[in-house]
Order: sequence, then C-alpha cells, then structure tokens
Amino acid sequence: MNNRNLPLLTDIFFCLILLPVMIMLLPVERWLTHHTIFVVVFVLWLYAVYFIHRKLTVPLVFRKKNWWAPILIFIAAILVTWLISGLDDPRRHFGPGGPWAHRHFFWLSPREQGVWFLFVVVTTFSIAVGLLTELYRQMLEKKELEQEKSKAELALYKAQINPHFLFNTLNTLYSLVITKSDRAEQAFVQFTEMMKYLYTNTSTDFIPLSAEADYIRQYISLQKFRLNEHTKVDFSVTVRDNTTVIAPMLLMTFVENAFKYGVSSHSDSLIAISLVQDGDSIRFNVRNSIFPESLTGKKDGIGLANCRKRLALIYPDTHTLRISDSGDVFEVELTLFLKR
Repeated sequence: MNNRNLPLLTDIFFCLILLPVMIMLLPVERWLTHHTIFVVVFVLWLYAVYFIHRKLTVPLVFRKKNWWAPILIFIAAILVTWLISGLDDPRRHFGPGGPWAHRHFFWLSPREQGVWFLFVVVTTFSIAVGLLTELYRQMLEKKELEQEKSKAELALYKAQINPHFLFNTLNTLYSLVITKSDRAEQAFVQFTEMMKYLYTNTSTDFIPLSAEADYIRQYISLQKFRLNEHTKVDFSVTVRDNTTVIAPMLLMTFVENAFKYGVSSHSDSLIAISLVQDGDSIRFNVRNSIFPESLTGKKDGIGLANCRKRLALIYPDTHTLRISDSGDVFEVELTLFLKR
C-alpha cells in the first residue's frame, strides 16, 4: 500500500464508519420522524465541519502561517452549529429569553446536547487528522528533498569521475608520446576502448561486477605501458555470481591512487589488488608501496573524497572502509554488504 494514500483512507474511514457510528448513538430514528430537516442538515454539516478543518483550517495554519482566517472559520462554525441546534424551533434562540435562557450545557435539551457533543468530537477529530496529515506531508517532502539532494550530489560526484580519470590516463599517454615509445599506438587504441566503456556505463546506476573488474584489468594493462621493471603489479579477481552489480567506477579511485603514489622509477615497488565476491559481500583490497617523492604536495584529493561521498550515498549502512598508512605501505580495505 502506498503511504501517500493514508490521508485518503483516513477520510474514508471517518465518512463511512466512524461518523455514522457516532450518529447512530443518538436517537436518530425518532428525530427523523419529527425533525427530518434538522437531521439531514445536521449530518451534512458534520461532514462539512470535518472537511473544512481537515482541508482548510489546518493547512492555512501550517502552509500559509495564517491564524486570523482559521479563527474566523472556527467562530463561524460555532455560530452555524448554534443555529442548526435550534433549526426546528427558532424560538429557542430568538424567542423570549433567547439564547441566554440556557446558561449551562446540562440545561440544554437532549437534542441540543447531542448536536454540540458531535460537533466537538468531529471538530477535534478533524483538527487532529489535519495536524497528523500536515506533519506526514512535511515528513514526505523532507524525505523527497533529501532524496533529490542525494541524487544531485551523486550526479555531481559521478560527473567528477571522468575528468579525474582522463587527467591520470592522459598523463600516462603523454609520457609514452614524449619518450617515443613504440607502445604509444597500442596504448591509444586501448584508451579508446576504455573511453567507450566509461561513457557507456557511468550514466547508469549499477553495472555487473565482472564488467567493473574487466575495466580495472584494462586500466592496469594501460598503466603497465609506463612502468619499468621495478614495479610489480598483482591483480586477482574472484567473482562467484555474475549477476552481482556495483556502482560504476567506485573501485577505480583506489586503483588510480595506488598507481599515482605507489610507483618509483628507481626503487622496487609492489601494487597488489584483490577483488573477491562471495555470497552477499564484495571485498576489495588495494595495497601499494609509498615513496617520499610521490608524496610531495600530496593532499586528500578529489578522488578519495569523491569515493567516500559516493559510498555514503549509495551504500550508507552497507559498507566498511578502512584506510591505513604505515609510512611504507598504503592499504585500502573496502567491504560491501549487498543484501544487508
């Protein structure tokens, strides 16, 4: 059942069940015999009172911040009810003694007591339902605003992926070109294939985990074009369920970070990347060496910050991220719990 239908269901419950039951508690059959017009007018007025307060009075206070109009409506409702209570005997209100002849609720006739009792009950119930409806509406609007904000932020973070990827990858291609490497042409072909993948998949919310793993493999292959014999790269993948999906380019940030800060031209280094999907969890581990020259001017750049925010939006309560820096080794451990 759609939660948005709750106010409508409440109105139906009041109109078809609650109010008829309350009316039947009064001697309506006897009143119909002698005061038919009064009963019809009074019942219609009770329904009108409910919807006036439910649809008009309470919304004016909550949405328009208007207090004077609701007060006037409430006074008018009391006046109309007073007139209806003496509908079949105008002398009760306008005859000798007038309305001041009845100075206490219990001095009123049983019919008048019934009129005022139902009026108070319906007014109270309608105002209570109106208040709950407005609070519920505000809660839904707040939730929708938060969702729209999250979507906008997520779209922004996804849009930031492409420039970040292009900057890092183009640096690799540039180094191959200026060194006149015979692998530059092959690298450009591979880069073109990766760009096709990038613009095809980052526009969707989720992609197969196996496709993301293939993309990481292609990225590593492209990075190897600029590496020398000092850097060893180890990438292992275990995907047991090919239907498992993941947010695109979520893992690439950590891979890029490893190649940015874990490569040296004169010292041995190791970049170890492991991706394991088992049951309802995905475990991703990246470990790389750290070199002083690569840390010059290093900041927690857009890549890691972007990734943290995407994780918070897409997997708010279903992920753990641990980043450790021992001084020689930088390690990232990310676990996603897909069905928690």
